[in-house]
Amino acid sequence: MPNFKTVEYYVNDSYSFEIKRNSKGQKIGQLKDLKRNEVIEPALDQKVIPENITNLVNVAKVVISAAWQDGKITQSEKDAFNEVFEHVDVSEEQEIEIKNELVNPTPIEELVKQIKTREEKMLILETSLLLIIADNEFHPKEKAFIEYLVKEFELDKTDFAILYNILPERVRKYIVKERINETLAINEAEINALVQFVPEKILKDASHEVVYSSFLNNWKNRSNRYRRSSVY
Repeated sequence: MPNFKTVEYYVNDSYSFEIKRNSKGQKIGQLKDLKRNEVIEPALDQKVIPENITNLVNVAKVVISAAWQDGKITQSEKDAFNEVFEHVDVSEEQEIEIKNELVNPTPIEELVKQIKTREEKMLILETSLLLIIADNEFHPKEKAFIEYLVKEFELDKTDFAILYNILPERVRKYIVKERINETLAINEAEINALVQFVPEKILKDASHEVVYSSFLNNWKNRSNRYRRSSVY
C-alpha cells in the first residue's frame, strides 16, 4: 500500500487489522492471518475486527438452530462446527454457550432479537439455506424456519438477489421449487433480472464441513461480501 499512512491497528493472537489512509483521505483496511502470515483481505472499506466475537456467537446460534430444524443434528455436523470454532478466540463461557446450543438450541424467537445488522442477517440466511440443503432434503419445518427469518429480518428484493446469486445452483432450485422467493413477493422472472446487478460468487460444495468453514470466512468479510452494487 504505497503512500498510505497507518491510522489504526488491531491485533490478537491470530489476526491483525490495519487501517490506513491514502493521499485522498480514504480509509482502507487490511486483514492478515498472523499464524499463516497471509493477507486475507487487502482492501476492506469497512472495519471487520476479529475481536468482535459476541456478534459472531449470536449469529452462530441462529445457524445452529437452522441445522436443528429437521429434528436432529448429526455428530459430523457437530464435529465440523467445533473444528471451525477451534480457530475463534471465544471465551470459556462462550465456548460452553456454543456447546450447549448444539445439544439444546435456544428458541429462534429469542435469538433473532440479538441480530441487528444487515450483514449478520444476510450471513445467517445464506448459511442456513446451505445447511438445510446439505442433506439434499427440505423439510416443511426448515421451509417455515427460512420464511420466518426472511419476514423477521425485513430484507428487500436487492438483498434477496445478492443472496440468490451467492448460492450454488442446487440451492437456488430449492428456493424456486419451495416458493421461498414468494415470501418476498418475487417471481422467478424477477430473480433472473435482479441477479444481473450483483457479482457472481458460487460455493460449489455445500457439505456441512464446507458450509461451516465458509460461514467463518464470510463472517470476517461480511460487509464486503454483501455489498450492494451501485448500478442497482
